[in-house]
Amino acid sequence: MPRSWTHVGRCWSNGEPFLALDGDLLPGWSGQADGDYERLVPDLDYELTSIAVGSGRAALVLTDAEVGDEGWLEVFRADDDAVAVLQVSADDYPAALTAALAHPEDDGDPGDHVPVPSGRLAFISAALDGAGPDAAPLRPEAPRPLPESDDYDERQDDAGGPLLRATAHGYRIWVRWMTPLDGDAVFARWLLVPASGDIPSQ
Repeated sequence: MPRSWTHVGRCWSNGEPFLALDGDLLPGWSGQADGDYERLVPDLDYELTSIAVGSGRAALVLTDAEVGDEGWLEVFRADDDAVAVLQVSADDYPAALTAALAHPEDDGDPGDHVPVPSGRLAFISAALDGAGPDAAPLRPEAPRPLPESDDYDERQDDAGGPLLRATAHGYRIWVRWMTPLDGDAVFARWLLVPASGDIPSQ
């Protein structure tokens, strides 16, 4: 049965990747203050879907340059607790978001498992810190209408990334790189599917 999706947040990327990680791991990431981001950059690769952070792992949302050098990462939650992150370029932005969400799940590349034992899934820029003065603020998830456009909005950028309630204790990552839709529209998608059973160690 098709999932029903709700838009719950967005993150502005200037081309840097984002991390989706357990809220308890936020103090373990120092992208700016201690150079974690600079150390990560040489290892960035489309095959890399998660990285170690503290005692756990974070999903890596490595933005797709073929979709755009900068733009919004739109975050959606499904009725079964799946999470989708979309990077979209299109004249008809809402229609492209809807089409990207409907794209078959098994058309993506399988990635790692990411545990979320705290029940809080945070989205942060890898170039910033997870906590402290160099961390972007987190905004609790809130249902909202589909964005009308991909125009930059400084007010929403200042709000930081979304903090989601995670009823699942972990997720399996599925990645779909640049994919054409109707007309000029293209998208990339990171799908986090609730994992059943034990989460394999990485």
